[in-house]
Amino acid sequence: MSDKVLKQVSWFLVAKSLVKFVNDEKSYKLSEKVIAANDFKKYPIFKGDMVDVTIEEGVVTFLRKVKKEEAKVENPPKAETVKTAPPPETPAPEVKKEEVTPSVVGEVKELTIFAVAANKRVVKFTELKDSGWYQIDPSIQAKDYQEIGLIARNKAKVGIVENRVISFEKVAVEATEQPKTAISSPDNAKKDETLVKKEWKPQNQAQREDYWTAKGELDKKNFDVKESEKQLSIEVQAAVNSANEVVGRVAANIEPVPTANVINDMISAIAKSNYALIQELKQK
Repeated sequence: MSDKVLKQVSWFLVAKSLVKFVNDEKSYKLSEKVIAANDFKKYPIFKGDMVDVTIEEGVVTFLRKVKKEEAKVENPPKAETVKTAPPPETPAPEVKKEEVTPSVVGEVKELTIFAVAANKRVVKFTELKDSGWYQIDPSIQAKDYQEIGLIARNKAKVGIVENRVISFEKVAVEATEQPKTAISSPDNAKKDETLVKKEWKPQNQAQREDYWTAKGELDKKNFDVKESEKQLSIEVQAAVNSANEVVGRVAANIEPVPTANVINDMISAIAKSNYALIQELKQK
């Protein structure tokens, strides 16, 4: 059995059962025994807290928060300055206790959301596409993504620790100036009026019948072309959306998470297969 050691917490991820200590390059997993013996929601552990800890084979097998008056920092950070006690004849000034705010050490970046998996467990960013998918912390998964702005093309300030998104704050985008509507000058208006007056119109019954017949055929042809293009767009979009959902579910359950290139290849292959199946079913 290893001895208990007094350590200072650098950061603590409850959802991932991971803890890191000051002056220690490694992060440690909590054993099932420690998780079962502690209620971290009721008695949270924050950055800067002192704890008695036992580590065996890289796993924390004992963890207990120590009161401030009991704690003596083991190997205090070099950056901290040791304060000298006031002279005996001078009463020590009363020091107000600072409230400890829950926090996690992590890098915060302003990023653009490229895609969110259908199961809402992973997200990909435009600026970090080559890094693949990032896990979304369960505390964020519990929120309404539409309400907090966790949807494609939105910008946000994102906190990331060890390939996991631990904080998310949407960045407000300033409204861009709408393009000015072109206004015709009096001269242009006169030209347009002249062109309208010169437009050919059928003069007799035969010409009117030929005119309306030709116009009807042209309108029908244009309508058919637009409907065909619209149907093609719908089928392609359906094939791609279905592929995105399938790949999102698969990627979220693969370790390590596939790279962006692999994800894109998977989406392309499945989308093409879906589209081909749609065309085959239409022939039957």
